[in-house]
Amino acid sequence: RRGDAVLTVLLASLVPGLFWLWYFNRYDVRDKEPVSRLMLCMFFGALGVIPALSWEAPFSQLLKASNSLPVQLGLSFFVVGLGEEFFKLVAVYLAVARSEHFNEPIDGIIYAIATAIGFSVVENTLYISAFGLMVAPLRGTIATLAHIAFSGLAGYFLGKARFSSRPLPQIASGLATAAFTHGLYDFLLITRLVSPLVLILVILGLQYILLMAIQTSVKSWQGR
Repeated sequence: RRGDAVLTVLLASLVPGLFWLWYFNRYDVRDKEPVSRLMLCMFFGALGVIPALSWEAPFSQLLKASNSLPVQLGLSFFVVGLGEEFFKLVAVYLAVARSEHFNEPIDGIIYAIATAIGFSVVENTLYISAFGLMVAPLRGTIATLAHIAFSGLAGYFLGKARFSSRPLPQIASGLATAAFTHGLYDFLLITRLVSPLVLILVILGLQYILLMAIQTSVKSWQGR
């Protein structure tokens, strides 16, 4: 029975992630990325949870206990947002930096999304294990789409950096964008300054921006 419970938790985390990977991969219409490369991104994204948790561990009590808005603001942006997005960006780099398949700007978005999904699958597994299957639908939609939006926007800049003579400013811009959006989301979530409905609207707004970034990446490469 324990084995069945573990399998159920894993499936509840993995299946939504694979669905979102299929959904966003549809936008890569010219030159699809190999499934093996996408799986590698997910794998490295999953591994990225380990250093992210290690980075956040010294601040865990403050994250749970502090009622100070400035402290929560700093923790949300510079510990959670910057930390998690940095390790996800490193995971993307390790997975695809030398890949010949990274040959279009949109590939940066797709690879970053795959990495974010791998990260979120592990994170969701931990949450579902701790709080039960009742949180699985929320984790598989809102939480996963949040990670996809943050990292997908970083991937937009990563795709630009791939074909730029000055890639580092583009990569830094991507990390800053992902860290800011992630930090803002976490700050609003932790402090409960807004209703859950507003948080959902924030994620939907970020998804709209991500879709615009995808369209811009596709159009920038048309005719080549």
